[in-house]
Amino acid sequence: MFQDSNALVVVETAECPIRRGLAQLAANLDTRFLRAGTTLAEAIGMIDRIVGGLDTIVDALDASNAGAAAADLTQVAERITALPAALAGRTGRIKTIAGIAALLRQHVLDMHRSLRVLGIYGMNIKIAASGEPQFVGFVNGMNGKLAAGETLLTEVISKLKELETGLASVQQVDRLLTAECVKAVPAVPQRLAADAAALGVHLQGAAQLARRVAAIARSIQTKVAVLLGALQVGDSTRQRLEHVVAALQLVESHGCGPGAAAHVDRLLSAQLDAVVHDFGRETGALVASLDALIPDGHALLDLIAEQAGEDNRGFLTRLEESVTGMDRIIVQLQSAHQQAEGMTGLIDATVTELTQRVGRLSAIRTDVQDIATNTRLLCRRHGAVGRAVAVVAQEVDAYARDLGATTIDVGRTIGRLGDAEVSLALGDDEPDVATMLARALLVIRKACRRTEQVVLQGGDDAQRLVELVEATAVDLAQELSLTGTMEEASAILAERASDLPELTPDDEGALHAVLPTIAKLYTMAAERDVHARFLLPGMATTAHAANDDDDDDGLF
Repeated sequence: MFQDSNALVVVETAECPIRRGLAQLAANLDTRFLRAGTTLAEAIGMIDRIVGGLDTIVDALDASNAGAAAADLTQVAERITALPAALAGRTGRIKTIAGIAALLRQHVLDMHRSLRVLGIYGMNIKIAASGEPQFVGFVNGMNGKLAAGETLLTEVISKLKELETGLASVQQVDRLLTAECVKAVPAVPQRLAADAAALGVHLQGAAQLARRVAAIARSIQTKVAVLLGALQVGDSTRQRLEHVVAALQLVESHGCGPGAAAHVDRLLSAQLDAVVHDFGRETGALVASLDALIPDGHALLDLIAEQAGEDNRGFLTRLEESVTGMDRIIVQLQSAHQQAEGMTGLIDATVTELTQRVGRLSAIRTDVQDIATNTRLLCRRHGAVGRAVAVVAQEVDAYARDLGATTIDVGRTIGRLGDAEVSLALGDDEPDVATMLARALLVIRKACRRTEQVVLQGGDDAQRLVELVEATAVDLAQELSLTGTMEEASAILAERASDLPELTPDDEGALHAVLPTIAKLYTMAAERDVHARFLLPGMATTAHAANDDDDDDGLF
């Protein structure tokens, strides 16, 4: 409430019951309207909490969150549906890789046997050469190369065993995943796809909820604006009553004659009639605006009831169960992906290491072949011994050539192994399946949690709001039934002025002094309009001029 700087301190006297009654009424108006303001503030707080709570549900289910979750669930459902076929395809590829590994092992065993045979031929050369130092030197050099080859082949066999163990692990994980798919596919992903579609429909409901919440919020804002404006009537009425009281006191203190006093009584009676009219209109608007909040409260209750219903909360709960029902498959799928990643790394490492070792074996084969060639050349200078050694050297050269051919086969097989590992993955971006499910589950649980909170807290607030506004509107209507006191005072003043004597020059002189002084009390246009009707001829310009600089609050 704002304070009127022009209000006068009224001295209560027993001689002026009208003035005393109006002064008491004016003094009590602030207290009467405080209840309305407090009620309005509490109602606005409740409405803000309810609308804010419903907004959190809308936010939790907006297109950027729940829309992405629905898309994720649809994509996961599609991937899980396609998983059995992907597993079957990978099983075939793993068998291919295992076959390549087995072929590599066979090639390596063949190379190992070739090295052993070459070692035996080396012993035969020594025997045939009867200890000839040059031949023995060649054989010793060859044996060193063969020993290095044996070491390389042992390392290759070890690497192939590691590869085969890894393939067995992948096959075991795939068998477990396949077993889960047999139990869950297609029923579980079909249900998930249906739930994803239902979530899309639910999103439309959330968008509709947002529109309904916004409509209620706009309605409330409009009614609150009316309420806030209507509350000002208490302050404006208090001022106008104080002005009437002050005017009565001015007449008494000025010692006006009967004619002048009766003229002022008629003026003040008209002022009170205008106050009664404006007060009744504004308080009626205040009570009506409070009443108008009741449908909004019921609308909010209905919205909360919808959120509390089985169709909403039950849907979100079922959706959460559908998502969590994918856990076993996802755990197995993640394990399969990890195994595939590990297998891919193992195959890459195996291909790299085998390629290096086969390159070194190729160099050993070349060295052995060179030794065989040099041995045959040496045989030409050693007669019969040379001829015997040359026969063995010829066999060494043949086995060295076979070793070279096997080495080439091994290199080609390693190349096939490198090509096969590229297609081990079950699908693109496999880890995203678990990520997408976790993300969708977070959105769903957040929506569930916020819905529960709004249902529990907002429902109580909405119910209290309706009860508060209904009770307060009734109480306030009774409490603000103040027009009777003002009407009674107006009637008494009108009655007192009913036998208005003809104005004497003294009366006119008194009114020329009193009326402008009363006009200076006014702060509202409505008061000046009433006052203007009671100006004496020639006073209009003076009376209005006195108020040219006055503030006009424009309430009425």
